[in-house]
Amino acid sequence: MQKMKFFAVLLVVLSMVIFVSSQTPSAGPKEEAVAKAITDYLIEARGVIARNQPIINDAAKGDKGFTPEAYESQVAAGLKAKGVDLQGANADDPVGKALIEVNKAAKETVADAQPVINEAGKGFKAFTPAVFGARTGDKFYKATGIRLKQTSIKFRGDYNRPDEFEEAILKKFESGWEKGKSYVEETTVGGRKVVRSMTPLYIAKACLPCHGDPKGEIDISGRVKEGYKEGDLRGAISTVVPIR
Repeated sequence: MQKMKFFAVLLVVLSMVIFVSSQTPSAGPKEEAVAKAITDYLIEARGVIARNQPIINDAAKGDKGFTPEAYESQVAAGLKAKGVDLQGANADDPVGKALIEVNKAAKETVADAQPVINEAGKGFKAFTPAVFGARTGDKFYKATGIRLKQTSIKFRGDYNRPDEFEEAILKKFESGWEKGKSYVEETTVGGRKVVRSMTPLYIAKACLPCHGDPKGEIDISGRVKEGYKEGDLRGAISTVVPIR
């Protein structure tokens, strides 16, 4: 008799757990999808800025034609090749809304830089992928409350300095981590539940003029080259997405 009562109580408790779970959907997957979308966007956008460095830094030319619209066209084409329709992003969907906002922030960054980009008679303009990413991330955060950052243990600008969480994950990436695999964790920042993600960044061919060989040489920006090879780990894209 006592066993029957025990199992009856257990059944009621399990039913309550199932009911509560069904009424409270997990927040993680939605925020993780947003983190992936804006990370993929920034990686593609950085590539566009890197590939346009010869044009941006052409001292012999004034108007470069690298307008916000030209930038957007190149990013949209790159993302489309990877199955992401930037132009068809839906503002009613969290992922679509995030893509629209990060693209808006990026276009504003390129627009703000037009006087520098189009300055004739000057070579290096200091409008690098890292500078572009930092400015875009700042605008995006102010508009959405979502953090989007480039970081590296060998950071060049203080705006890319890793925090404790980022440094720990960057060290994971350096020690046998599966290439290209992101790290995602649901945690708390400032008393608020968030999804944090880190996606490794690797040196592309367009990065080598500033970050490649010969190691120790001064690059066009006045910084010391790190001596990276194509495919080497450079750092990561870090996101902090609040769970709403």
